[in-house]
Amino acid sequence: MLAIVTLIIVMGLALTADAFERKSSRDKRVRIDVIPVQLASGRPAKFEVRMNTHSVDFTQDMVAVSILKDDNGNTYRAMIWNGSPPGGHHRSGVLEFPSLKGNPNAITLFIRDIANVSERIFEWKLKQ
Repeated sequence: MLAIVTLIIVMGLALTADAFERKSSRDKRVRIDVIPVQLASGRPAKFEVRMNTHSVDFTQDMVAVSILKDDNGNTYRAMIWNGSPPGGHHRSGVLEFPSLKGNPNAITLFIRDIANVSERIFEWKLKQ
């Protein structure tokens, strides 16, 4: 029985991750790729973030430079960065936000101040 419950949970997470496309920002010789990995009701919103360059070091506190907004007017501050520490030309990890309120139709992730770009914007429509 435990194996079946575990399989259902793993399949649910996989379906959530596959439901959203990867969004990218390329500016000032820096590429940032983001994909939602969890956007389920009652659970923290999570995004996989990958940053690559050969021109600057990624020294930012990812929690401090990331904000999530929904189309209902709610703003969510990042809570956790579970990934590479500051420094270097390549960073990756999972950025975690509080659970989304209500049933928004769209979300927008803002990542500020990476490689002298004031704001990088990543948007997704949510399937209802």
